Amino acid sequence: MPLRPLKSFLPTADDVGNSDLPTLGGILLTHLKSYEGLNTVYQHGGLNRGYFLAMLENRNVGLGALPKEPEYGARQPEVTRAMMEAWNWLEREGMMIPNPQRSGGDWFLISRRGEELLKQYARIEHFERLGLNRVKSDLMTTGGIRDVGGPQEVRDLAWKWVERKENQAKAAASSSQLTLVADSRLAELREIVSPQFDFRKLIRLCEEMNTAYSEGCYFATAMLTRGLLDHVPPIFGKTTFAEVANNYGGGGKSFKEAMQYLENAARKVGDTHLHMPIRRSETLPAAQQVNFAPQLDLLLGEIVRITQ
Repeated sequence: MPLRPLKSFLPTADDVGNSDLPTLGGILLTHLKSYEGLNTVYQHGGLNRGYFLAMLENRNVGLGALPKEPEYGARQPEVTRAMMEAWNWLEREGMMIPNPQRSGGDWFLISRRGEELLKQYARIEHFERLGLNRVKSDLMTTGGIRDVGGPQEVRDLAWKWVERKENQAKAAASSSQLTLVADSRLAELREIVSPQFDFRKLIRLCEEMNTAYSEGCYFATAMLTRGLLDHVPPIFGKTTFAEVANNYGGGGKSFKEAMQYLENAARKVGDTHLHMPIRRSETLPAAQQVNFAPQLDLLLGEIVRITQ
């Protein structure tokens, strides 16, 4: 069986970070098992924790040629930490046990319980290949005999997998409804009648920002936020948003601090994604990186207040 890289299970560092320990444990044990026969991490004495850590860190300890860079690039340290936490979980749960025939304390064997976990993870991979609709349909129409297969315990596992996948889909659907600008705030902006300013572009920027964020388009969210900051200074009698953040006194101390945060953080995030040329290794922004909703609401609320 060829070595199965961690990226074949978890393509990005975010995938690693978003996985719970039982999931990481099953993936890690399957990954470790694939070293069998390669005489590196898995040898006659079993699995060596130190050798595995060296592989993660791309550190030469005499186990053969290494790749040019760690598997997860600049984010390898956080992946390494998560994998070692998963290793400790496997030990704690009795999936891996120390090899009493090897000295040094760093050699481990996969226990009988660990072998069961490997079988369970292989079944889950089978379910993933079949897909949610096919697995659920088979369970409901044939009791799992046609596609799921195996004894009753396998079909019970399949039902648990179906439930988990459906819950994940519901959570994803719920999160997709998240917005940065509240509908109530947008309604207030739409009601503004101003002889000085046309608010249609500002409203459209807010609407597109909400759409981008809810669809997981975080590059677009960052850039739209930056565009909004450049758009609104004349409403406050200023030329740039830096002037709004530092010199506008109508909102009080807390408002000023929030605007400085937008200027120093939101603008920098937007600039980074807007102007950074292509590099050898990249990481994609997460939702948290582009979420400046509280500060944006203060900004828009002040616009509503001074233009009513």
